[in-house]
Amino acid sequence: MFNNNNNNVSTNRWLGFELSVLRRLKFSSIAIPFSGWPDLDWYLKFWGKQILSNDICEWAWWVSRAFVENQGELLTEEDVSMILSEAYVPRRKLENPALAQWMGEMDSVWFDNIRINIDQIENEHRRALAIATALKTGDYAFSFRPETARLKRPLSEVFITLWRRHRQIINNTRENFSGNLDGGEFIKSIRAELMFARFPRPEGISSLRRGIVGWRETWVRGTDEAWDHLIQDRRGKLGDDVMSKENYLTLVSNFLEKAADIPKWAIAHTEDGFISAAEMGEVVRQFRRIDVSYNKNFSEVVGGKNSFIIVA
Repeated sequence: MFNNNNNNVSTNRWLGFELSVLRRLKFSSIAIPFSGWPDLDWYLKFWGKQILSNDICEWAWWVSRAFVENQGELLTEEDVSMILSEAYVPRRKLENPALAQWMGEMDSVWFDNIRINIDQIENEHRRALAIATALKTGDYAFSFRPETARLKRPLSEVFITLWRRHRQIINNTRENFSGNLDGGEFIKSIRAELMFARFPRPEGISSLRRGIVGWRETWVRGTDEAWDHLIQDRRGKLGDDVMSKENYLTLVSNFLEKAADIPKWAIAHTEDGFISAAEMGEVVRQFRRIDVSYNKNFSEVVGGKNSFIIVA
């Protein structure tokens, strides 16, 4: 939820590094308490692992339901036709007026209308696929600056293209799960052989409210009123905005204490000048012996060194 990165190059390299490390570990089930967009989850599902995925943000939860929980449901042509029906026809007023904070009138109308139409899909996994496709359409819309907006294709065309090229839906014959809980509550209630954690950034969820993540959550929920509750609910937990490294590491420690029942941990950490890998390692050593650490320098794309701390 808090590790959003819109740079495709850095995201792909980071994902490749994560997968290369996880491939070396023996496990059949994995718990991911802060999932974000579930690219890693999907690959691990493709490898036949049982995926227990979670994120406090509803947009990430719906995408996980589309690609992790879903074992074979697909959007049909009838679904797509219904979703895009009268997508550009303005209503008397927007059902979700907060959309106008991020985009122009016609785009706001389009996203407002298809959100209403998507809710008519009764099957929850097909509805999740529709939401995921619409979120990718939103990424497309936000990729244009005002001076390049004239090059933008109609959003309905983009939606159809993304639907036709969607990621493969995998049936891995495992009981996968997607949660929408506080990360600590999720990890306390889950039984898995491995936990993979990318901890939220110290800036917290409040720093995401006005960006693409803020738009995603507002569009999925149909309102921006939930943001105040989301931010307030993070107080004293990972996802709160913290100024001192001592406070941040205390929040990490509190979280790891809740993960005590999971036999193996894999923790991804980025050195960016706030918390070093050594400092993160000291917190982990309060609970477990560190078996090995894998490091890769990403300074050319993300401004720091990504360190994996593997705990058995």
